[in-house]
Amino acid sequence: MSAALVRIAIAGASGRMGRMLIEAVEAAADCVLAGALDVPGSPALGQDATAWLGQASGVTIVSDIAQGLANAEVLIDFTRPEGTLAHLAVCRAKGVKLVIGTTGFTEAQKAEISAGAQETAVFMAPNMSVGVTGVMKPLDMAA
Repeated sequence: MSAALVRIAIAGASGRMGRMLIEAVEAAADCVLAGALDVPGSPALGQDATAWLGQASGVTIVSDIAQGLANAEVLIDFTRPEGTLAHLAVCRAKGVKLVIGTTGFTEAQKAEISAGAQETAVFMAPNMSVGVTGVMKPLDMAA
C-alpha cells in the first residue's frame, strides 16, 4: 500500500523562490502541488502554476488565501513578513501546516508566529539556504 501524497501550496508562486519550490514539489514522488498563491495584481494570477515549466499542473495561481489553501495540507511560504502573517492567520483557521522561510520579522511578528504555532504546526527557518535545504524533510514530518 502506498502512502498518500502530501498536498502542498506555495506562496509567492511566481517569484524566484516560489518557482524553485514548485519545481521541487513537482519533482518529489511523495508530494503534489495543491495550491499556488501570489499577491493581488501579480501578472501570474490566473495562470497555471507550472506553465513556466512547459507543463500543466491544473493548479491556478490565485491571490485569495483561503482559495489557494482549499486543497492543501501544508503551505510553504518564502515571501515577506506581512504576507506570511496573513497566510498564518488562514492556516490557523483551516488547520494547514506552515513552513516559513521568510526573513525580516520583528520580535512582535515572531511572537505572533509563536502564538499561531499553538494552533497549527509551524516550521520556521528564516535563513534562505537553511530553509531551502531543510524544506523537504520537515514536510515529511508535518504531513
